[in-house]
Amino acid sequence: MDKAIATDNLSEQQVKVYLENRKLLLLSKFLPQQTASITYWEQLLCVGFNPDVSRLEAVVRIKQPAGYSGGLCSAGSHEFVRFFVDYHDGAGFQDAGLTSFKVSDIPDAVPHTKHPLHYMVYIFLNDEAHRRFTNCDTAIIPTVRAVLSWNSIPSVNPADIPHFGNVVNADIQLKRKRIIFWGDLIKELGIQEKLDVFPQVDEEFKLPVIDKPLPPVEQFYKMYKGAGVEDHRTFYSSLIPQLPEVAKQASGAPVFDLDIISKIGVNIADLTKVITNPIFSNDKANVTYEELTCVGLHTNSDTLGAVIKLKKTTGFSGNLCTAGSKEYVAFWADWNNDGTFDEYLGTTSVTVHDISNMPKDGLFYNVALPLDFSKRLKSCELPNVVRIRGVMSWQTLPSTTDPNALNFYGNRIDVRVQIRPGALDGGKLGINLFDVNGVALSNIDQAGISTRGLAYSSAVFPGAAYSFGGLIKLSGMFTNSGASGTTFYKVQFLDTSGGTWQDVMDKQKFQIIESSILTLHDQDPSLTGGWLTYLPAVPSKAEKLSLLAFWDSGNRNGLYKIRVLYTKDPLHAPANISYSAETYVYLDNTGYTVNGAPSATLDPASTLDVIIAGGDCKFYNKGDVISGQLKVIDQFFSNWSFSLQPAAHITPLGTPLSTFIIPSSRSCVSLADNGNNGLAFTIDTKYLQSCGYTIRLSATDRSLVGYRITFLDGSYIYNLTSHYAEKYLGFAVLP
Repeated sequence: MDKAIATDNLSEQQVKVYLENRKLLLLSKFLPQQTASITYWEQLLCVGFNPDVSRLEAVVRIKQPAGYSGGLCSAGSHEFVRFFVDYHDGAGFQDAGLTSFKVSDIPDAVPHTKHPLHYMVYIFLNDEAHRRFTNCDTAIIPTVRAVLSWNSIPSVNPADIPHFGNVVNADIQLKRKRIIFWGDLIKELGIQEKLDVFPQVDEEFKLPVIDKPLPPVEQFYKMYKGAGVEDHRTFYSSLIPQLPEVAKQASGAPVFDLDIISKIGVNIADLTKVITNPIFSNDKANVTYEELTCVGLHTNSDTLGAVIKLKKTTGFSGNLCTAGSKEYVAFWADWNNDGTFDEYLGTTSVTVHDISNMPKDGLFYNVALPLDFSKRLKSCELPNVVRIRGVMSWQTLPSTTDPNALNFYGNRIDVRVQIRPGALDGGKLGINLFDVNGVALSNIDQAGISTRGLAYSSAVFPGAAYSFGGLIKLSGMFTNSGASGTTFYKVQFLDTSGGTWQDVMDKQKFQIIESSILTLHDQDPSLTGGWLTYLPAVPSKAEKLSLLAFWDSGNRNGLYKIRVLYTKDPLHAPANISYSAETYVYLDNTGYTVNGAPSATLDPASTLDVIIAGGDCKFYNKGDVISGQLKVIDQFFSNWSFSLQPAAHITPLGTPLSTFIIPSSRSCVSLADNGNNGLAFTIDTKYLQSCGYTIRLSATDRSLVGYRITFLDGSYIYNLTSHYAEKYLGFAVLP
């Protein structure tokens, strides 16, 4: 990814030219290639992964006070981040998902400089199929590529470089399989051929994976000594309980008896002297093994995040088959920007291990801490920028009383973040709705006539708006909600073409994260009159997806409204019920209909069809030009494309389809673009060797169709797709 030019130090004239491009919302195709990856306004800093909860995070730095299409009270613009993952299985980088956040012009008012500002984004990775029952010392280590692009959705091609934005690669570690089927174990052990000897084995029988204790102290010490781990690192967790004035250790950390440590020749007094007399400099203690690299705020959900880099293979209190150790991060706020961090916000952590196959550039992890900023909100006329400090500490809890304190291992980072605009609620129960199917509510049109309820991809191309379909995910949080289980709510929908408000009665499964431990909770609103119990409690408990409810939209189409009713009254008395704002969403649950039969003419009843004028499954001489017609029609048409197999017989090998299939693909250009009906195409067979071929026409629409993938342990990931259809035709080319 070295094609990008250095763009942090632009000349005044360059800034003027690029700023005009931003104002005109010119896309990359209008700009010269050498200007790709302009990072003067925004820059992706780091990427990390939390294997405990499958969360990918990225931190983006917004550098300038202007250049973002308007202030906080306007629509502003959006920073998009697309993630790709290469599992090193030969498939290369695969699209893992897209997310975004709103940015605005925020002046650097005297006397406080506000910029740069640090924002955090995240998605959840569907990594279950790639987890393995590996040996204890080596991990599955994919490479993540994150692409930042301002106001234009990044390409699904991982090799493309954005014009305003940049690309960051990072290696991450997947969690080992926690539930093993006998069939998996048999496969891993290579004893498949012995199944006939053990016919009673049930391959579907499953076992939980249990962490092993650390080996005896002599063996552990010898192993760590051989790996070059200092004695004070090896026995840090054992010494700290005897030194409460130095640091506080979390309960459950693995420790060895000091008498046993002394008996193997380790001088406890010398180790104690090292730990009690650390050398700090530049906001850092000992960062030999790990280091906090980035801190940012996910504005919609009031969630702080941080990325941690692990630098060594050994020194983390055990391999993947053990409990490992914890990297803790505490967050502090300087609300009035006077240089004093006056409020401790909370501490969160991620589990790490010894990993023998750690890449040379290290592994990157993340933590996240959900908060409730409802008492700190200001109107959009008063940009709310505050300083946040992240303090990292290995195996010991960061201080909750002194924001300047560092433990022996760790460091701290100070950043500025922007708190979302809003009105103070006086401490009353309130609601902050984040998104629908991952689209921020601010990016769903609530006022237009032809576009109401549609999601805009960006301000660059508002004509290609997106509809919603399938499983509709409503995300948000309640503010001032109190203890877990003391707030109650229901989600309702309304068909705007007629009807009354209806309760969402779909069964819900909530994934609650507490101290990196995931627990599952089923709720059935059909048993409680549509009411659900709110389980999160900031900052200690969070719902993995910030989920309020899933709504199966079935075969519904057209404009709908969604709202949330909520109360602290367990009896749900009408006088005690509050209502959220109503949100328009446009549903499209109608996919393509395909004419599966070969025919000589396009089927008028189908919305996807393709024909070859000379007939399907016919013979053609090399050099013939085959003609045909296609039909791809949809209210929310996105694109269609041809593919040809076997590609190995295209000559010269690697010749693009667009050279001999004309046209070979097309994408939507406006909201009024519903596709093609009767479009002619040709295939020039002079590029094809003598062989039989299959040509495929495939098409997608722009509906954001939600669906859920359930894992073996009952947890799940939520994904988006679109309506898709395809049709195949065959022909042969003679010599």
